[in-house]
Amino acid sequence: MTITNLAELLSESQSDFVVYDLGRRVQAIDADTFSAICAQQRPYPYPLQDHAWFAVVFWPQLTAEQPEPFLWFLKMPLDERGLLNHAAQQEFMTQVIAMLGQQITGALSDEQEQQLQQSAYLFTPSEAKRAAVHAQLTVRWQRSPSRYYEAAQSELLQPTAEGWQQLGIQGIHDVAARLHNNAATATAIAANFAKYPEPLQNALAEALEHTAAPDTMKEPLLACVTDDSSQVRINSLRALAGFASDATLQQHLAQRMPVATADELVIIVARLWPALCGDLMEAYLLRCAELNNSALFAGIVRDILRLPDTRIFALGLVQRNDLPTPLYKAWQQFIGAQ
Repeated sequence: MTITNLAELLSESQSDFVVYDLGRRVQAIDADTFSAICAQQRPYPYPLQDHAWFAVVFWPQLTAEQPEPFLWFLKMPLDERGLLNHAAQQEFMTQVIAMLGQQITGALSDEQEQQLQQSAYLFTPSEAKRAAVHAQLTVRWQRSPSRYYEAAQSELLQPTAEGWQQLGIQGIHDVAARLHNNAATATAIAANFAKYPEPLQNALAEALEHTAAPDTMKEPLLACVTDDSSQVRINSLRALAGFASDATLQQHLAQRMPVATADELVIIVARLWPALCGDLMEAYLLRCAELNNSALFAGIVRDILRLPDTRIFALGLVQRNDLPTPLYKAWQQFIGAQ
């Protein structure tokens, strides 16, 4: 059999695998979807900077217990249709097969490891995204959290003046990934979120944006969306990323939209884009236009048009004859500059 794409390479090497998006939110992509993406049967759902960014975690099939997995952090270009570039897949697979053959779960020598790391299609994610992947995998496989977990949980339950300085990023992500099974910690985080020291709040928001937090946290975090502190507002939006499709969140965003700042607008399209798949799109783009920043408007619109989920709503909106004047002018300026 001729191997034509990454999903086939993994299957033919008798590997089990899981895939996570690493571009926007660290979230799992099911095997059927990944296979369709690799076969160019559907666009990549979470493009960022015209690339797909993902973690491929794989291990040999038919083993008695879960072995230590292999991990590729892959950055693959997308074509003008948003499909995973076929030539890039072929080039990466050629590099891998040249070193390992089709049995890609074989051990790499130090020289082979160095050669593979030189591939243009591998990248090093941020520490936070690596921590999110690890936390989600340990939950998925029912493994123990890292040694940093207990200290992070203790500090989030009962914050102290200086205790946050001793916490490991991995521990915060381990806590965030396990909140559905830890009601006390979820309640404490919701109650203390706006009061945490800014470095801890930043790290916690970055962890929560990669999870689907318990429903009990939604209302307290939504209350922070209108906080006097811009940092609290931004971090609460990030922490609410898992609720992007929730009607209550969308109502809060609609109320906030007339006064939303540029930073808030950027976070919404970067982390809460599913909220824009409907009536909120007009209010969102209107606010972008009202800020009278052509570079901001252009950057946000390009991002919206790259995302398969939001593209259809944006294009349907701007083709209307009754657009609000600021939005009509901003759109005309945008298409005139293309």
